[in-house]
Amino acid sequence: MNEYDSDRIINSLSAHPVKEPSDADIIIVNTCAIREKADHKAVSAVGKYKKLKIKNPDLIIGMAGCVAQLYGKKLIKQIPHLDFVIGPREIPKLRDLIFDIKEGSGHRRINTSMDIEEVFKVSPYHEAGKVNGFVSIQQGCNKKCAYCIVPTVRGNEINRSLKEILEESRLLINQGAKELTYIGQTVNSWKYEGEKFYNLLNHLQELDGLERIRFTTSFPRDVTSKMVDSMRNNSKVCRQLHLPVQSGSNRVLKQMNRAYSIEWYRDSINRLRDAMPDLSLSTDIIVGFGDESNEDFDETMKLIEDVKFDTVYSFKYSIRPGTPGETMSSHIDDDIALDRLHRLQSRQREISLENNLKQLNKSYKVLIENASRNNPKELFGRTSQNKAIYIKDLNKKYIGKIVDITKIEAFQNSFIGEPT
Repeated sequence: MNEYDSDRIINSLSAHPVKEPSDADIIIVNTCAIREKADHKAVSAVGKYKKLKIKNPDLIIGMAGCVAQLYGKKLIKQIPHLDFVIGPREIPKLRDLIFDIKEGSGHRRINTSMDIEEVFKVSPYHEAGKVNGFVSIQQGCNKKCAYCIVPTVRGNEINRSLKEILEESRLLINQGAKELTYIGQTVNSWKYEGEKFYNLLNHLQELDGLERIRFTTSFPRDVTSKMVDSMRNNSKVCRQLHLPVQSGSNRVLKQMNRAYSIEWYRDSINRLRDAMPDLSLSTDIIVGFGDESNEDFDETMKLIEDVKFDTVYSFKYSIRPGTPGETMSSHIDDDIALDRLHRLQSRQREISLENNLKQLNKSYKVLIENASRNNPKELFGRTSQNKAIYIKDLNKKYIGKIVDITKIEAFQNSFIGEPT
């Protein structure tokens, strides 16, 4: 979502990105507020550019995104060299804001309104020939999970029209995209004028030039039988799903206000795997929420043992301002939460490698995306299951094409492969 908004910011200004901050006329730090650490990184990032502002008083420095939305006036007071803050829904107004500042009115700007009619007005910047891209189909969230700041900083759920989704998809395809990831806070809850998410997948399958469809992030309660059938029958939908569980304990899930039981989650996984045996699964887990007990944590560990996720994005709970979790009467000791996080991550690293080792010497269809950053003699691509593969001695003419690749060496998060 953040990367997509960054591309929209570039397009909203008809801007030419530069590699060095010292060459820029405008520097915008686009931020995430999902965890406390992200807050601190955002403010630190803006601080790095103070010296450039002193050297060049005409330089415009702004902060965008969820941290900007959350703290607004506070940021302007704390950071003297910051010219403006702008929330995620205000991106369509960014161009006018910049021109206003350039005209020398002298006022610093705080644009964080949620009452914006054309939230999706600006399409994303897409580098010509880039193989993959993002399309937002949804903004905001209605779920009200106790730990989550998204409803505060991105507002209530707004679903984009089918017409706009298809138009933006065609735009990116015409610029070279072969694979598009459709994004939303709870992407599979999308609905518009009687159409639901499984209908959207069917429409996307008809797009000429689009070879692969991904989507994230899905909400477990919205995994319906029609969605599963559409995924199974759609030749372009990748065999990969990110389905955040957050905890393996029903007691903790209830405290989190997640609106499903762990039995529901397990049943959804079983239905998905019955329909698509080659499906790769990833999830999110928060450790140390509320008064999570040893027994609650053990249930989470049992879940990752049983499901054998390919990837788990795991985090120690951090209190977010304005969320229900902020007012909870008790939180477990930070050291206990950190120990549990390390234990979970250690076991998951083993599971990820075990899963990958089972795929050795098998052939997979790989979309070649680009040359490897670390080794120009290697090409980088991903399987339908979102597995990263580095391929040696493959001609660059294959970038943008789907090639049969045999996995010959496995690591925790990637493979080395060779043409089949």
